Amino acid sequence: MSSDSSATSAPRTCRLIYKSQTSWDLLSNESLLELAESSAVRNGEDDITGLLVLSGEAFLQVLEGPVDPVNDLYLKISRDTRHGSLRLLTYEPITERLFKDWAMHVVDLHDLPLAQREFLAGKYPSGEDSIAIPDDDRLALSLLLDARQITLSETDRGGG
Repeated sequence: MSSDSSATSAPRTCRLIYKSQTSWDLLSNESLLELAESSAVRNGEDDITGLLVLSGEAFLQVLEGPVDPVNDLYLKISRDTRHGSLRLLTYEPITERLFKDWAMHVVDLHDLPLAQREFLAGKYPSGEDSIAIPDDDRLALSLLLDARQITLSETDRGGG
């Protein structure tokens, strides 16, 4: 019985993935850098990890962490006027984080090297010089994992 009570007292962890359209004032590299830095500090304090992908004017973000802080952050995002057409793609309990590398990291797909952009464009729908953010939760997670892997590979090679 004691293992059951310890399991219920352990913090519940979740993964939340959403997509949205961004306002123009958030598209500059300076604005994105400021967002990533301030989010990393707050998310680190709340034990939230994740990745934000920008493709054209669309965001795709994954948040992982304790249920209450993740829920509070998503509520804050839903009220943020810099996000439009917000759509929750998935929300699920998890036992292991897939995006534990960063409290927050931003990947602008347009800034990736050509070979990586072409790889993503061949795997995901694309048009107008950007990768389309999928509506399907499995494809969205796949795109996030690809962006994570590309970023980690570039870091390992000294690219950032």
